[in-house]
Amino acid sequence: MRFEDFIGNAQVLRRLRDRLREARFPHGLLFGGPAGVGKHTCALMLAKALNCSESAPGDFCDSCTQCRKINAGVHADVILVQPEEDGAAIRISQIREILETLALRPLEGTHKVYIIDPADAMNDAAANALLKALEEPPEDCSFILISANPQALLVTVRSRCQTYSFAPLTLGELRSFGSDELALRWSRGSIGTLKSLDLVALRNRRDAALDFLETAVQAKEEAFADMISASADLARSKSEFEPYLNALAILMEDILYVREDSASRIVNVDLEPRLRKIAAEIPQEQFSRIADFLRTIEINLERNVNRQMLSDNLALTANATLEKIANDNPGKSR
Repeated sequence: MRFEDFIGNAQVLRRLRDRLREARFPHGLLFGGPAGVGKHTCALMLAKALNCSESAPGDFCDSCTQCRKINAGVHADVILVQPEEDGAAIRISQIREILETLALRPLEGTHKVYIIDPADAMNDAAANALLKALEEPPEDCSFILISANPQALLVTVRSRCQTYSFAPLTLGELRSFGSDELALRWSRGSIGTLKSLDLVALRNRRDAALDFLETAVQAKEEAFADMISASADLARSKSEFEPYLNALAILMEDILYVREDSASRIVNVDLEPRLRKIAAEIPQEQFSRIADFLRTIEINLERNVNRQMLSDNLALTANATLEKIANDNPGKSR
């Protein structure tokens, strides 16, 4: 992939290429933005441009020995620092290991590039160890820190880097990948999400979430058993519970777009008639309570709260009939 093939964030890429051409490439960069929008790919492109033996400044050929080694992940001067296990922190020993190589001249190319991804995985000790290198880096090296949550980094680290903010791709930009329209919209501007989507599983999960929402919203007093049954189905699988909630949240966003006459922003365009029906049935106060409760669930998921209890309460929150019963019989509701 060449610079010309990079999709999205054209202004960011243009600024970075200007730094390359001017021979004023920063020694510390921070790439912030959502996951899957090209931050890591861009970092590797810059590493190739800094080391390519065939192209003019600001570009790379993608075919010389330097470029091919970087593509293969075996270039001695392009070093990736990441957690040793999923969910683990980047430890101080990993940072110290790369700091020991700073004084050495490049072994294969002309510029050493250290890519730390995700940079917010560094624990405080590791981040503090990196500060000295960011303050006084050698002329022939650059650090590229990548993070979907740059605010989680120490202020002292952020202040020593030039920050480049990557935005989600537009729907038009994503369409150049030629995927299913639902997948394009569901990816929310993330190429990484688009490439990893299991569309069959997504449709099944999304349809189940919509069935649950319709049942909860429409159930009359005599059908509460069906509503609680739907809640049990939603909460049954621990691994699927959070993805189902994510699907519910996106469906709620779509309903909000319908209510605001912004149908072009709907993700689930194939479900628009059903979404419009729900939008017409939910009063504004009820809609707000459902949205607030979804946020409450998101917070409580980290506390290992009972899933069945959460989904039952969500179903009851979404049901206007229950609210009417409670308002008509305030003594019984207590």
